[in-house]
Amino acid sequence: MALRMGKDTGSLVPGMPGQRMRPAVVARAFQALPSAHREILTETVFRGRSVNEAAASLGVPVDVVKVRVYQALRALSSALDAPRPTV
Repeated sequence: MALRMGKDTGSLVPGMPGQRMRPAVVARAFQALPSAHREILTETVFRGRSVNEAAASLGVPVDVVKVRVYQALRALSSALDAPRPTV
């Protein structure tokens, strides 16, 4: 799975097929993640590295990268599902 961030893309809104979420909302949720989660998502999603490449870059076993990606994506999804305060 590869996520692409660009001018004309947004993130899909969880539970709302076809709806897009503003990139700023996703960026805030990403920044709120623990540093280990941000690090692994940066390596695999934003830098487009494979699990093997990320493992070599971070100096950890491939299985550790897989677990961290899973946990980070779950945490990001939970953060995006959380009710957002209205302004």
